[in-house]
Formats: sequence, structure tokens, C-alpha cells
Amino acid sequence: MNNHITLKALTERERLGGLFIGLLAYLIIYYSQIGSRIPALGAVRLEFIVGAVVCSLMCFKVAASSESFSENTLNVLCLTFLGVVALGVPFALVRAVALDSFIIFAKSLLIYFMIVAAVDSEKKLRMFLYVYIIMSSLLFVEPFLFSLQGLGFRYNNGMMRLYGVAGFFAHPNSLGAITSSIFPFLYALMHSERSPIRRFLIFLLFPIGLRVIMLTQSRTAFVGVMVFVALLWLHHERKLLSSVMLLVFLSAAFLLAPSQTITRFATLSNMSSMLEFSDPLDTTMVSEYGSMGSRWRLLLRSLHVFMEHPVFGVGIGNYVVESLRVFGAWTPTHNLYTEILAELGIIGFVLFISIIVLTFRNLRTAKKQLLKIEPEESFKQQIIWAVWAFLVMRLVVGFFGHDLLNNYWWVGGGLSVVLLRLAKEGHAALPDSIAKQG
Repeated sequence: MNNHITLKALTERERLGGLFIGLLAYLIIYYSQIGSRIPALGAVRLEFIVGAVVCSLMCFKVAASSESFSENTLNVLCLTFLGVVALGVPFALVRAVALDSFIIFAKSLLIYFMIVAAVDSEKKLRMFLYVYIIMSSLLFVEPFLFSLQGLGFRYNNGMMRLYGVAGFFAHPNSLGAITSSIFPFLYALMHSERSPIRRFLIFLLFPIGLRVIMLTQSRTAFVGVMVFVALLWLHHERKLLSSVMLLVFLSAAFLLAPSQTITRFATLSNMSSMLEFSDPLDTTMVSEYGSMGSRWRLLLRSLHVFMEHPVFGVGIGNYVVESLRVFGAWTPTHNLYTEILAELGIIGFVLFISIIVLTFRNLRTAKKQLLKIEPEESFKQQIIWAVWAFLVMRLVVGFFGHDLLNNYWWVGGGLSVVLLRLAKEGHAALPDSIAKQG
């Protein structure tokens, strides 16, 4: 009887509701950066309006649902993190800067709750991922097409770099980051997709994305691609075949890369310049230490700020303010972990690490549950690997970039809760005799 009720509930969820449609609409608006493309829509705050409607529907669903908000500890922890960051705004060095940064942060984190509330079936999960991939791909396919015409390049950091079309993802580092970040999802969808045409179209996005990353000259994106390649090799069962394929891929990428990209990539190995700087209070221009030396210097400076404000930090978005006051330079940390330490203190850092740990725990538990009822090549199993690889990539890249205000963590966290829920429900829907055997 209970199994029959569970199956009926799962069937009910296959029907699309206003909340899920609102989530898809929000994804389209956010990732298209339509407010930057069409100033009139930006002026009426279309993204804010749609986001507010989705949040309202989400709150109504949570209030009316018999399912407890505490179904997953990660829900409570994310809400706590949001509250801690909000409480720090009135005590930040510059409250106006903190408030602006908090709004961006809250908008990024809210997508976690939207995903958890709206995606409650495998059909919706698949639709969500396709919309996410299509809109993310739009961000780098457009610049790629412009690059074929010699357009979209600007002089930045001593070289010509490819920029995105508009909005939050226009900077080369942001463009490179979103491009490399969706590679795990592209691989998972291509692996689980049955249509040859769709598989080919998904596969085509890999060389396009790689070319865009080369043209952005973003070394953090280079690192992201290297991590993805390493994780893909570890994931592949046929190690010899995968090694040959990856060697061919990397050789082709090296041969097709612009000479400027190869030179830029080679600077990652220049570690000796890091030893030239050891005093965070030294006010020598950052550029005089070379690229790697500059990153080392920024790391030491951000740790110095953390030591001066260890408990609550200087307030979200305020590291650059403190950097200008103490070091005479308006420069970000270029490191996710010292960014959190300097701006949110040890309390914020512990909360963030706890969120990441719980996200990985959700994925591990979901995988174990699904192995009892589905083959390892199933759609949900592939997505579990994609979310895991996506987060590992972003955590490694976090050593070289400040990503606190991006929504990578919250997309991954929300999907981990959804995947665990679907895994548990799928196991509960099995006949009692089979469920007990599992």
C-alpha cells in the first residue's frame, strides 16, 4: 500500500507546476543577462521581479508541504550561512559596499532553495539541466561566433582577450570560468543521451568551449580544464583507451592554441617569483613581482587582513576596501578561501566548509542508494558524478580565484539535495521484497 502511494506521488510530480516553470524562466533571464542586453528590461528589474515571484511560490510550497524544511541538514546550514552574512552587513567597514555585495550573494544562494523546492522528479531534473546547459552554453557560443569575425577582443592585462557579450559573465575570467565549469554536465548528458543528433551537438560544445577558454587567456579556466581532464581519466574504466584519447586531445589543443595562450599557460609553472615577496605590508606595485608572485602577495595580504579581523572579517565585499586602506591598492584576493576568511572571518569559513562537506555527503549517499536500484550508467548516476566533478573543479580553481559571489556552490548543493531525495524515493517505491534485499 505504501509503495502504491509513493508511486502515485511520484507520478503527480511529473506534472510541471508554476514554481518549476518560474525556476526555468529565472534561469533563462539570469544566464542570458537580459537586463544588460536590453536596458529597458534592466530598468524595470525583470530579474528581480521573476526571482521574487519564484521565491514567493517557493515559500508557499514549503509552508503548505508536509515535508519538513529540515529534510536535509544542508537546507538549514545554507539558511544559517545566509543569515550570518546578513548580520555582518551593519558591522562591515563600508556598509554600502557590503549591502551591494550581500544582494549579489543572496541572489546567488537563493537559487539553491529554488532548485530544492522546484525540482522534485527525474523529468524536472533533466529539464532543469538542459535549460542550465543551453543558457550556460549561450554565454560562450556567442563570443565564439564573434571571435570568428575578429570581434569581442579587448586589451586587458597586457594582452588581447576575448570578452563575453554582456553582464556578470563579460569579463574574460568569468567567461572562462562558466565555460570550463559546465564540461562535467556536458559529458554526463552526452553519455546518457540516446539521440545521436543531440549527442553530436553536445560534443560540439567541447571544442567550442576549449577555443573560447584559450581566447580568454584565463589561467584559472586552464586549471579548471586540467582538473576536468584528470577527473575524467579517473572516472573512465578503460584507463589505457582514455589515456590515448586524452593524449590526442591535449596534443590537438596544444597545436591549435594561439601562441599567446601557450605563453600565458606556461606562466603557471613560474613559482620562483613567489619567493621574492614575503612581507604583506610591502607597498611595491603588485605587477613588479610577476604574475605568480603577485598572486602569492595577494594571498599573504588577505591572510594579514584575516588575522586583523579573525572572527567576523571585514564584511562581505569589503576586502578591496581594506586593501586600499592598508596596502594602497584596490585589489581582490584572487583566492576563494582567503576571501572568505578576510571578509566573513572564521565563522563564515567554517560554515562554508561545512556546506561543501555536506554537499559531498549527499552525493555519496545518493550514489549508494541508487546503486541498489539502478545501473551505474543511469542518468542520475551520471549527474551525481557531474555535480561531484563540477564542485571539485571549482574548489581547486578556488585557490586562484575569488568565487564567493558566484552561484556554483548553490547550484551544486541544490542538485545534491534533489539527487538524494530522488534516490531515497526510488528505493522506497520498490516492492517491499526487493527493497529489503537492497
